Amino acid sequence: MFKFFPSGLSDGDEVAVQASDGEPVGRGFYHGRSQIAVRIMTPDVECQLDEDFLRRRLEAARDLRLETLRLDRVTDSWRVVHGEGDGLGGLVIDKFNDLLVVQPYSYAFYHRRAELGAILEEMFPGHRQVLKPPSVAARREGVPEYQPPEPGEEQEVEITEGKVRLLVSPSGHKTGFFLDQRENRARLATMVRGKKVLDGCCYTGAMSIAARTLGKAGRVVGVDLDEEALAMAKRNEKLNRASIEWVHSDIFHYLKRQRHAVEPFEVIIIDPPKWALERDRFEEAERRYLDVNKLAMQAIAPGGILLTCSCSGLVSQEHFLRILKHAAELSGRDFRIFHHGGAAADHPVSAHCPESSYLKAVFGRVF
Repeated sequence: MFKFFPSGLSDGDEVAVQASDGEPVGRGFYHGRSQIAVRIMTPDVECQLDEDFLRRRLEAARDLRLETLRLDRVTDSWRVVHGEGDGLGGLVIDKFNDLLVVQPYSYAFYHRRAELGAILEEMFPGHRQVLKPPSVAARREGVPEYQPPEPGEEQEVEITEGKVRLLVSPSGHKTGFFLDQRENRARLATMVRGKKVLDGCCYTGAMSIAARTLGKAGRVVGVDLDEEALAMAKRNEKLNRASIEWVHSDIFHYLKRQRHAVEPFEVIIIDPPKWALERDRFEEAERRYLDVNKLAMQAIAPGGILLTCSCSGLVSQEHFLRILKHAAELSGRDFRIFHHGGAAADHPVSAHCPESSYLKAVFGRVF
């Protein structure tokens, strides 16, 4: 149990935290109105969380991506900071070519946005920057929500991922693009040659295009309910000279219509949005994951490959696997898992915050 906070603290102040027995816990950023009263940045209670501290943490994060992972050899876009995984809980930064999208999940980092911006300009000279507080976090932390630019003022950018070219707009979901699926896209592309592929919840088409252009899939259908995302997907299709069928539909309705198809899909990808946003919506999200996977298993050809994903941090890997087991039972099919994937390596996980391992990507065959 922690001691009470002294009076006179302001939101965003740095504080040293100690347990009720006087043992030091660490130093972090205080927020009296947040669900997280203090975000611990370091166990060193004497460490000052100043500009030098931020610079050291940001440089260490950059060095992981460039010196260890060497991501610049395969792409011009990666996650620069992944919250607790880089020792900066409450902050996400994605690099898209020459555009940096900065997402402060905490008031403290929003409050220090000028310092962050200056350090990022030093580290990535000439890069544009967009500050985009997530909507839910903005309401919790009491910071202004992101306002999309007016038509004609969008900060759109073209990125490369291997041989694939993609357009990204920070006005889209999350930071504008799902960098976390990079390694899963590459893995899937090795399995689809000549096959009929369904990309459910395709967003702006990255998985569809990778399957068609890199994987040489015979036919690819991308389904999404977001009309703006599909419009971008069509532009990405043209950019890569791919040939993909785009369908504006709810994935549940589309899969129901595919259950008795004469020529069923041989590969199905299910990568829905974050359904478990809050704990009080966990049961609803659980039902949705169960239903969509049951329908996918019913619709796929015998021996087909199913890549099914969950980006809900509240749903653990073990729980997701239980959902898939139940879905297989309800569908009357046998689901045989051959690979467990997760977020790409530029999304490191802190041993002290296992919740930051949020993405589950399960590859299996359905019989």
